[in-house]
Amino acid sequence: MKKDTPFPFLSWYMGLLLLGGPLILLYHTVHIQNVVLCIPFLVASIFFLSVVQVSLSGDHLRYRRFLKWRVIPYKEIRNCRMHWVFGYLKTTRFLAPWGGVYFTLKPSGFRWDLELISAIRRKAKLD
Repeated sequence: MKKDTPFPFLSWYMGLLLLGGPLILLYHTVHIQNVVLCIPFLVASIFFLSVVQVSLSGDHLRYRRFLKWRVIPYKEIRNCRMHWVFGYLKTTRFLAPWGGVYFTLKPSGFRWDLELISAIRRKAKLD
């Protein structure tokens, strides 16, 4: 059983769009007010650029940020749930930059398909 989540193009575009805000604010002058205004845009941009694609395999879960696939054994997974409009995966070790992995979910009508989250929870024996 191999399921892939959608490639996170939309979240990457959102991240690049949010990265443009600080560049516009800091274009001519660097004042403390402009830097303080830029911090939320930069954090949101880093978040949207860090969203990954997830793929289920036999005894491990693979995730891809940009081009490189990384492996997480199911026994290392502590929690998997939906957070906002993304899936969230927490492991026994720290995964940069947020401590876990946020991944895309497939849309299903006007909702998000939560079958992948339940499959990860089942394979990691969290239920």
